[in-house]
Amino acid sequence: MQFTREINRLVIGVLIIFGIVVISAAYWALTGPDTLTARQDNPRLVEAEAAILRGSIYDRDGNLLVVSERNESGSVTRRYLQAAMNSAVGYSSLRYGVSGTESAFNSILRGDSNTDEAIWNALLHRPQQGADIRVTFDSAIQQEAVAQMGERHGAVVVVDVLTGKVLALASLPTFDPNQLDADWERLTTSPGNPFFNRAIQGSYQPGGTLHTLLLAAAILKGSPLNIPLENATQRVRLRDIEVGCLVDPVSASLTLEQAYRYGCPAPFVQLVTTLGADTVRAAFETFALERPPTLPGYAAAAPTLPTSTPVALNLNDTTIIDEALGQGAVTITPLEMALIAAAIVNEGNAPTPYTLLATRQPDSDTWVDERSVQPNLPLTTANTAAKLRDLMRTTVTNGAASAADRSGLTIGGQVAVAYSGEQAQSWFIGYILFANGGGAAVAVVIEDEVAPSTAASIGGDVLAMAYERQNDG
Repeated sequence: MQFTREINRLVIGVLIIFGIVVISAAYWALTGPDTLTARQDNPRLVEAEAAILRGSIYDRDGNLLVVSERNESGSVTRRYLQAAMNSAVGYSSLRYGVSGTESAFNSILRGDSNTDEAIWNALLHRPQQGADIRVTFDSAIQQEAVAQMGERHGAVVVVDVLTGKVLALASLPTFDPNQLDADWERLTTSPGNPFFNRAIQGSYQPGGTLHTLLLAAAILKGSPLNIPLENATQRVRLRDIEVGCLVDPVSASLTLEQAYRYGCPAPFVQLVTTLGADTVRAAFETFALERPPTLPGYAAAAPTLPTSTPVALNLNDTTIIDEALGQGAVTITPLEMALIAAAIVNEGNAPTPYTLLATRQPDSDTWVDERSVQPNLPLTTANTAAKLRDLMRTTVTNGAASAADRSGLTIGGQVAVAYSGEQAQSWFIGYILFANGGGAAVAVVIEDEVAPSTAASIGGDVLAMAYERQNDG
């Protein structure tokens, strides 16, 4: 009996061990390979990633901006061909990930979205290859923006006023993605934070740019703009700063139209008091200041500078003046201001911004249109937009934004200076009209400078280039 019990125990032990072996074999046959493949330290995964031939990136006219080249070892080198485009196209790094255009359309550029191609690649053990993309950027306009900004920190955004195509998206300072791996540590600790996309993430005080929105509210309310106001040139105290006219007017008595032309804040204090907090709040909500627009995928993963986030409008008798004159809690992005300028040209309707025009699959010569029709966002009436457009035109021809004027071109705009602590930002927002009825809008922001004329000059040059490129196209 004792011997029989020992035999039974031995048989049960063998069966248990066999069962464990069967379960383990089933796991590694069915599920285990996926867990191994998914491990970040899997050498095969790293090798496969390094062998992916990402698609090329072209600007709207077909100029090559970014290309991948396969090395003799089978790995791939990503080459960025136009330095001025770096802040817009971003980077793609095996070690540090993707940003900018590379991030926004990563799955297309990698080839993840082409399921049939992925199956054949797996069967034939050949590297994955992504599709080419053509984007809305105009490299000539972007180059002009970067050249005019020089060593300054800030951003320039240019959009087509009718379609929302983003023609330029410059954020400065920037980086060289061709040297990313070597420069990463230095760049991440740089005080200028070159990885931060100021064009769409920068959270800036709007300052006098909100005069445009206040005039829109006044027009809709039926408030007169041509009645002279006394003490129009006096300086105004806002929080811990004091602001005055951007240029000296010819008289101390100005209408609201003239105050806008010369960048004088005092008449707008009177206007805000007359309109009241409810009307000003409604105007700001209409212009969607609490919902800043963005371009999905373009933002840096971990910005270290103030980032624009939705802001609840807290307008009351205590905060109304500071908020309405752009020195309160409300902040704006350059992209947001460019779209507001676009709406003023587009009969009060802000276009939805986008950057992807077309894709081209590997080994194909055919471009597939990827543009999607997006609804415009109504910001104000066509009549109000027309009046604002005229006022901005006068501000350029005979006012504080005269540095943006260019002979033979119809440019309108506004300049402003805003303060954030000990820092200041200079703004120019404006537009240029094309002969075909369209146009381009621009927003320029210069950090740490009280230089509205410089911002206007940069804006004028960029808009002139947009006009030239429109005619060429």
